[in-house]
Amino acid sequence: MTGVDTASRDAVFDQIDADRELLADTCLELGNTYAPCGHEQPVADAVSAWYERHGIAARQQQILPDRSNVVAVLPGSRPGAKSLIFNAHLDTEISGPDHANLMESSDPNLVGAWREGDRIFGHTVLNDRGCMSVFMVMAKALTDAGAGLGGDVILTSVVGETGMAPVDEYQGLNYEGKGFGSRHLVDHGVRADYALVAETTAWSKSWIECGAVYLKITLRGRNRYTPRLIREPDLPDHPNAIVKGAVVATVLEAWGIDYEERNSYVSELGEVRPKAQVGAIRGGVPYRPNRSSPVCKLYMDVRTPPRRRPGRGGLRGTGRGPLGGPGRRGRVLHVQSGPGRHRRGAAQRCRREGLRRDRRGSHAASPGGPHLHVARHQRLQRGRDPVADLRAAPRLGRGPRHRPLRARRPGSRSQGLRHSSHGPLRLAR
Repeated sequence: MTGVDTASRDAVFDQIDADRELLADTCLELGNTYAPCGHEQPVADAVSAWYERHGIAARQQQILPDRSNVVAVLPGSRPGAKSLIFNAHLDTEISGPDHANLMESSDPNLVGAWREGDRIFGHTVLNDRGCMSVFMVMAKALTDAGAGLGGDVILTSVVGETGMAPVDEYQGLNYEGKGFGSRHLVDHGVRADYALVAETTAWSKSWIECGAVYLKITLRGRNRYTPRLIREPDLPDHPNAIVKGAVVATVLEAWGIDYEERNSYVSELGEVRPKAQVGAIRGGVPYRPNRSSPVCKLYMDVRTPPRRRPGRGGLRGTGRGPLGGPGRRGRVLHVQSGPGRHRRGAAQRCRREGLRRDRRGSHAASPGGPHLHVARHQRLQRGRDPVADLRAAPRLGRGPRHRPLRARRPGSRSQGLRHSSHGPLRLAR
């Protein structure tokens, strides 16, 4: 509001108090509008209709047939005055078969919102339609009170804030998230001098937020029938990619603990702790577990500190190349704990597996392409600190290769059946 206008300010606050029930009704209306990530159009229509009912000019900015931003403007009276954007997101969580089959938990979009006395509950309200409802009712109060605004106040409700990205068979702009709608706003001229993002910050102000890098890590194995399975003692030679994935997931968890500690810092708002985790894994055919999986894919979320490039802080990126030698190819992550921290034995093993050691003391990929380097192959030791154990990558059983299974008749010493991974069953002497 222009200048110090106590009467206008009090009129706006009085109008907000009078609209407490309207605020509750708006939270419940938007919170119970089914509009999952990637398909936010129903709630965009509800927001547009709300503005129209209360005499506020608004428009939809269509991105896809079922994804639209909503932009409302309270015009200012002074040309050149500073403008302010309020921003909140329409989406809240995925729904449908993917959520039901892969998450096996209640669907927030179906649960919706509900009221108990003066409290309103529901994930859809918490993140983020409750915050959106607050500035919508605030805009109505400014309009009803006739408050004089110096610069424009722009109210934006956007799609695609929730973290997701196209991958594998999940392709197209319906899978775009992490600021997708806000970027579209800016790219198409909706801008201001200042922006206030309505988010779940525990009622505290914040202007610091980590970025995010999504990684897909692909490990390769071989398709082996269970009775003909021959386990190899070294991880790169093991035929089951899921076994490799289990080890790599443990290594990445240890890396994530170390990454968080190395990149945490105290800001003017408090401690910033960028975190990382493996959020999904795929491998094998669920209804046919009698085959070792020739592929295992891990999907990872790594949060990056402000002003830090994704290529720094121990993260080396992805690429395509052999995993330990010929016949084992895959797109994998090169994980390392930092220059000069690998033991000599690990370096020798890496050279045998096709890696070379660079001058900084870390392991770089050979000309064949990037590799997965599981730092410091060694088995977990009992009785140690669990975090220290996690940072030591487990190694599969040492010793001689597993001998082929023999099935002999009682009293027979000369004949039996031998299981081979290279052909059909054959008689063994």
